[in-house]
Amino acid sequence: MLAAAPLLVAAAGPAPTPPGTFVPGINGIPRAGATQLEDARAAGFAAVRVFLRWDEIETQEGAPDWTCRFLTDADIGRDVDGDGRRDPWPGIPCDGTPCGCGYSADERVEMIAGAGLPMMLTLVGTPVWARGRPGVDCSSPPPGRALPLRREKAGAFREFAAKVAMRYGSRAYAFELWNEPDLAACVQWAGTRQQYKEQILSAAAVIKSTGVTPGLVVAPTLEEPSGDAMDAWMDWAAPVDRLSFNLYTSDIGQALAKIEEMNAWCRERPRCGGFYITEFGARKAGIKSCPGPRTNAPGAADVAIMTRCRNRRSCAGFFLFTLSDNANRPECDRGLFARSGCRKRRLCTIARRFFGVTDLPYACVGCRP
Repeated sequence: MLAAAPLLVAAAGPAPTPPGTFVPGINGIPRAGATQLEDARAAGFAAVRVFLRWDEIETQEGAPDWTCRFLTDADIGRDVDGDGRRDPWPGIPCDGTPCGCGYSADERVEMIAGAGLPMMLTLVGTPVWARGRPGVDCSSPPPGRALPLRREKAGAFREFAAKVAMRYGSRAYAFELWNEPDLAACVQWAGTRQQYKEQILSAAAVIKSTGVTPGLVVAPTLEEPSGDAMDAWMDWAAPVDRLSFNLYTSDIGQALAKIEEMNAWCRERPRCGGFYITEFGARKAGIKSCPGPRTNAPGAADVAIMTRCRNRRSCAGFFLFTLSDNANRPECDRGLFARSGCRKRRLCTIARRFFGVTDLPYACVGCRP
């Protein structure tokens, strides 16, 4: 168990940043633990993306609790006890009391910082006290955390983002504003594009005003990227440093073509500061419901996407999905480590063929869950 982290403030100095101008990152999953983070760093990964749930941290307005533990989707596996609810993965702290399950915001940040890795914090989730009504027609009732803010609480996310920047500004080099607002069925955002710009993207200016260094702001992180979609969701007046999008397709050729498309689009926009590919990940051929290019060679398709990204001027970096196998879909073989924590062949393929690391401090065994 991690001890409660001390207050982290921007005044402590500038945050550690990834070396160079290109960021090769990984989506961090806390249940993987420090050993897997160190192994990923040894392979060549230089940054971690961490999700912070606003709805779990600030359950009472104006009183965020950075030490209260909460569960994210990545911390939860299958319904083991058959009660109709998914259960925490083995090893996830959970004693059944308030603030007793999962990891707190402080613990999540300190885990990555302790591994010596720069991080990007992704802020998501509308608290109960700030929730308004859906701003668009949804195919089914949206999750409460996806609801836009009520009119009288329209500035609440900006206030929370400023608190995050001040608390973790000496740890996090970048702050990502929400995730996948364009995802179908209102799963992540049930407001309009205009509400997203006014309530969420407006937090970019607030983060900048805190003076955190470097304090990069990343948005809007689209699930279905295109030039037209980015223009529709982006507020070009906001001080956003990096655009971002996910890259999920079953075909490697389509994935590479999308990078070309977005690179060309960005280069034509003077205000486009480059983009991150925030989620992608090839998998072995098999289950059709698993997103990501299909391949029989673990790691090879990932290397192709990473290389294409690195060789394109507008691509500022990537965050591979995911460090460990996806908790929601354990059959989707896309992680660098098995659910047991075993190092997979994909990790070593990427280390050798993309990062040029041949002298790893561990064996490449190609294990399975």
